[in-house]
Amino acid sequence: MFGLILIYLLTAIGVVGGLFRPVVGLFVYVGFAMLRPQYMWSFAGDMSGISLYVGAATLVGWALKGFGGVALGRGRVIVLLLLAFTGWAWLSATLGLDPASSTLWVIELVKIVGPFMVGATLLNTRRLIWGMLWVIVAAHGYIAYDMNNWYYFRGYNFIHESGYGFMDNNSFALSLVTALGLAGMLALAARKWPERILALLCALLIVSTVVMSYSRGAMLGLGFVGLMAVVLTPKRPSYVVLMLVGSLATARLMGPQVQERLATVFAEEEERDGSAQSRLDLWKACLEIAADNPLVGIGPRNFPLVASKYGFSAGKEAHSTWMQGAAELGFVGVGLLLLFYLVTMVKLLPLIMKKWTEETREDTLYAIGVFVSLAGFFVTSQFVTMAGLETPYYVAMVAVAIAKSQRVTGAVPVIAPSAPRPLNLGTGLASTFRPRSASPR
Repeated sequence: MFGLILIYLLTAIGVVGGLFRPVVGLFVYVGFAMLRPQYMWSFAGDMSGISLYVGAATLVGWALKGFGGVALGRGRVIVLLLLAFTGWAWLSATLGLDPASSTLWVIELVKIVGPFMVGATLLNTRRLIWGMLWVIVAAHGYIAYDMNNWYYFRGYNFIHESGYGFMDNNSFALSLVTALGLAGMLALAARKWPERILALLCALLIVSTVVMSYSRGAMLGLGFVGLMAVVLTPKRPSYVVLMLVGSLATARLMGPQVQERLATVFAEEEERDGSAQSRLDLWKACLEIAADNPLVGIGPRNFPLVASKYGFSAGKEAHSTWMQGAAELGFVGVGLLLLFYLVTMVKLLPLIMKKWTEETREDTLYAIGVFVSLAGFFVTSQFVTMAGLETPYYVAMVAVAIAKSQRVTGAVPVIAPSAPRPLNLGTGLASTFRPRSASPR
């Protein structure tokens, strides 16, 4: 009941705050996109419109405040690539096999791109970046807690059997993997132990839930996130200890059943199970379709319409964001999406690779968290079709904020600690969202 009351209260704050302080509405909107309250509390009635109200109020408030300024700095190319991808998706939808269903998909994409633009222009300080990272991590940690509660205290593997938020186990596991790097780096960047423990707890709950999903792609992504974190994170003793604890916990959670499923990813053809072999056949079909329709593909969400022509059941997904993207959006469309994420990661490398000081410690760790989360998304999404998943877009939104908010101190880029110009109206508001506890519903 407390959680339900909190959601309605946040909706009111998001609507009113979004009109006068758009960054407030943005925090609430992104939190709802991760948490999906219309699913978690569906027993309380239809809540499908709450995100729409918050989003509309935020966009109106953003427009009234001058669109937050247009100085995107090093993040400009990231934004332009996302807009180009959105435009190409619309063109593909118009020319696709079923324009009606494709257009609905594009509309859902626009619902992500709009708030993305708000965040790209308003997240101008380290405190606001910190707050947005915590919104993403806390929402996933909360859901992961609920999944663990179902598994250990009610005897039901909810994520494996039912997924979450109208997504199956593989799709939601992809979202969890994309949040994991952020949780780990928030734990390392925290200056106070209560915050560090909370972030570490979120990370462990996320890992546990990914393992319970039995998603092979997500477990590969999990391993890649860990590997990239070890490679990129500065080797302070306290960091090494925390990463070692996380690695041991992950190894302990991966029992024989998980290891057996994971082993089939790299098995020879005669040793693969039916699911693994089917995915390879699906990917081959996607490449054939893309070769026949190289520019605009057959339209978003249209691969299920032609799956039966290639020997699969009607409505079958290709189980790969990149392969199905090539079939539905053409090589140009999927290329723009790939470039969007790759350029986002590349823009963070100057901050990650340069020698860091105590002043730049948090900035570097935030950049590493975004980088490794998107790297995990890249790997996992090869096995899951989720081009419209919100989480990686909002993680990339934080990357834009990091990239554009860098000022130069000596030879080292530093995220500005305060708003660089009067148009950045959100300064200081992140304290409103500072996490106090991780109380479950």
